[in-house]
Amino acid sequence: MYTPPHFQLTDTQAVLRLLRERPLGVLVTHGPEGLDANHIPFEYDPAHGPLGTLTGHVARANPLWQQCRDGADVLVVFRGVEGYISPNWYPSKLATHRQVPTWN
Repeated sequence: MYTPPHFQLTDTQAVLRLLRERPLGVLVTHGPEGLDANHIPFEYDPAHGPLGTLTGHVARANPLWQQCRDGADVLVVFRGVEGYISPNWYPSKLATHRQVPTWN
């Protein structure tokens, strides 16, 4: 995933804080039906494994657990603080009218 340098999160403590404060992750799997994304809560255990371990729980009736067998490649996305930035927020908006809205 392309991440501009000014948005890269390289502070390990900030990453751990994000995992503690916003534990709802998007688990992306690739099964026989294609890509699938599910929102599930995760716990992070820094003492288990070389980089720590994420653990999530789904009900036995949910077929997701069958797509995530040991060793399956998955992607988990955690979202931090975010918000809409109006073009009116920029002081130069009145002079140049060249600002556009964004989502940071």
